[in-house]
Amino acid sequence: MIGKAAPDTPRLTGRATPSVGDAVSMFAVGSLVAGYRIEQVLATGATGTVYVAKNPTLPRRDALKVLSADLSGDEAFRERFVREADIASLLDHPNIVSIHNRGEAENGQLWIAMQYVAGTDAEAALQAGTMTAARAVRIAGEVAKALDYAHQRNVVHHDVKPGNVLLAHGSPDDEQVLLSDFGVARAAGGPDDGSDDSTLAVTLAYAAPEVITGDAIDGRADIYSLACTLFRLLTGKQPFYNAEGTTALALAHLHQPPPRISDHLPEATRQMDVVMARALAKNPADRFNSAREFAAAAAAAAGSLTERPVLPAARPASPSNRLQPNRPELARSFDEAIRVTPTPRKPRVQRPLVILWSIVAVVVTIAAVLWTILISRWTGSDAPEAAAPATSTPATSSATAAAAALAELLPPGYPPGRCTPAPTDADVTAAMSCGPNTDPGGPTTSSYTLSGDAAALEASFTDTVNRSTPRICPPNIQSPGPWRRNDSPTVVRGTVFCGLQANQPVVVWTEDDELLLSVVRAETPGATLEGLYAWWSSHS
Repeated sequence: MIGKAAPDTPRLTGRATPSVGDAVSMFAVGSLVAGYRIEQVLATGATGTVYVAKNPTLPRRDALKVLSADLSGDEAFRERFVREADIASLLDHPNIVSIHNRGEAENGQLWIAMQYVAGTDAEAALQAGTMTAARAVRIAGEVAKALDYAHQRNVVHHDVKPGNVLLAHGSPDDEQVLLSDFGVARAAGGPDDGSDDSTLAVTLAYAAPEVITGDAIDGRADIYSLACTLFRLLTGKQPFYNAEGTTALALAHLHQPPPRISDHLPEATRQMDVVMARALAKNPADRFNSAREFAAAAAAAAGSLTERPVLPAARPASPSNRLQPNRPELARSFDEAIRVTPTPRKPRVQRPLVILWSIVAVVVTIAAVLWTILISRWTGSDAPEAAAPATSTPATSSATAAAAALAELLPPGYPPGRCTPAPTDADVTAAMSCGPNTDPGGPTTSSYTLSGDAAALEASFTDTVNRSTPRICPPNIQSPGPWRRNDSPTVVRGTVFCGLQANQPVVVWTEDDELLLSVVRAETPGATLEGLYAWWSSHS
């Protein structure tokens, strides 16, 4: 499937195409349909044909969508076709294709006259090699505006995909983006009852799990499809493209973990993977609350992606350097309400803990010397070499130094003895577990770890986030998102994440320069994410 459009994606062409279906053979270029003169075949699909036609009364060209002769005789398709016109005609938005008129031709074929968009579609742009990451993210943001507008009016599009995203002629920075084809749109909240929609044809590659199972749907199904669309535009591949056959593809949507952008674009940050994982969550309740919220999160996380064209058949080459995340100019293009700049301050150094760890190190050394002397006396050896084991090994010295460094990085509010060393693995140089923080709003339990390198830090952060339910940081801060200190607002210090673990608030953040991962939880009854985040804002 790599490098190919979805099977039911219309093919755009600049000239008449060979005869495809009854509609093409019936209406040749130059013929009249309800007063519209056919000038060009614009696209062909499984259900009919779209023409460019001259309006019978106005000096303009319209897109004339004609249902095929066979389907025009099918009552279910006729009802759906009429419903498309009725629903779409009520939607007046700059990012939605306008409906001008509908009717029935002399031979009984149904038609809809709609806004003609001179240009291409997102799938065709991808195939042409003109789709950059910045363009893909901007397109997703514009489609999100259309979806939120429709969702506010209780309309679910139901078939969001690149082929239904039209791009008017213009530069990629300001081209008009319009969502088309509300042919399978329906009111939110209703399941697929198998009656008039028993032959419903959505594009499986972009379908949400609840659409596949026939459960009740709402706008979050479109958010899932929009995420699939963005995945396609960024990587050149459809999600779960390795699935062989429709059954395997449906099962992948239902059960397989969401695919990761970074598996295809190595320069993508962990933020992008987390954003996509949330938008592609199996449970609609775990997804973003609106399409714009998802688009804004994707824009904030996409700063590390290059702007070269995304080639649908080739994997982009790995960059030689780690790119800096988060380009504000991308995030600003979506009129989003969220901000990504919390107001944390520099941590205070915990001198009592440093002193405590120093004392521990001295005591351990003295004990080793005394033990060596006793062993020497018991064995009858008084050679000077017997004292050699008292000298600490490089590994012991390194671990002691890492533990002392970690102690200095802990936030305020932990009295001496409140934090204890924790076991470490190969990727962690030091770890601590802490009991309740004594400052107002502080966590009840927390863990702090120093990773061995940036890759280990990223893996630990992602693993922690994947075991949590994402939430927007209060009051409306992107999660996960970059954070900065007030004294250096242009420098990204790391990534902050807000969420729930076992229905209890959790805040996770990294300090990239120190390779520090911090995880704090509020586990007391009535604890709120707002309170825990307020503590973090003043203690990180």
